[in-house]
Amino acid sequence: MSEGEKKQGSAIGALIGWGGLLLFMAGFAYLVINQIRSGEIWNGKEPEAAAVVRDSKPPEGGGLTLGDMLKGYSLKVRDLKTEAGERAYVGEFSWDARQKNGPEFEVELQWKENQTTRVALWRVNLEKEEIRPQGNEARALPKRAMDGTIGDL
Repeated sequence: MSEGEKKQGSAIGALIGWGGLLLFMAGFAYLVINQIRSGEIWNGKEPEAAAVVRDSKPPEGGGLTLGDMLKGYSLKVRDLKTEAGERAYVGEFSWDARQKNGPEFEVELQWKENQTTRVALWRVNLEKEEIRPQGNEARALPKRAMDGTIGDL
């Protein structure tokens, strides 16, 4: 081939390559934008997540909310005595929630039982209003609250 001659070829390969890259970029951008938008919708909903757990009605509660059960729990325990003969104490309930992913939140309850700080944890999906206790403290808390039993007596 002489210098003056140019090689003629098809541009189909380049079009397919660049077109595929463009489609990939558009799909990726769509996914990222939807993730950001989903996070923004649920951003700042931590108080609502904590309220979902606090206002839930565990089967053991006989129609009472978990918040009401905890109030009754601290009153019932006052009549108990510790091993040292002191009046038992349950109180200082503190709720906290953290967003995990989109509508998924982690709700934590801390409270004092005599000198022990206890922590119960729930996973909450605000979109589905689904509550899942995580660990023994969260699972056992409604029954302990109704029975008025304390863990370290």
